[in-house]
Amino acid sequence: MNALCAQLLDPHDLSLPQWAILSCLWRDGALTVSALSDLVGTGLPATSRILDRMEDRGLLVRQRHQADGRATLVTLTDKGRGLDHLSDFHERINEALFAGFSKDDRERAFDLLRRMQSNAEHAIT
Repeated sequence: MNALCAQLLDPHDLSLPQWAILSCLWRDGALTVSALSDLVGTGLPATSRILDRMEDRGLLVRQRHQADGRATLVTLTDKGRGLDHLSDFHERINEALFAGFSKDDRERAFDLLRRMQSNAEHAIT
């Protein structure tokens, strides 16, 4: 799955973690670094490094949050918004992965994945 994602994102010079951040920003608009870290599921240091690379490429900008000077707000640039044709990337991946699966099989697989995620979250706490 990772190789498939990499192959499909490579022509756009994006990694899967970078796409995940873009996806959050396309959906929610400006977000704090902390919120992005929580949504993407990476730690703050890793998220900051990903954001550094994306900012260097002109995909986003970071600025101090006006309401909370301790927080940093991340917003897309025109270049970052211009990649929003990839917003359904996850659906394309799912179609490739679930080719030949019945609707019931897909639903069962997603249910199992949700249960696994819940188990992982409970195990962490």
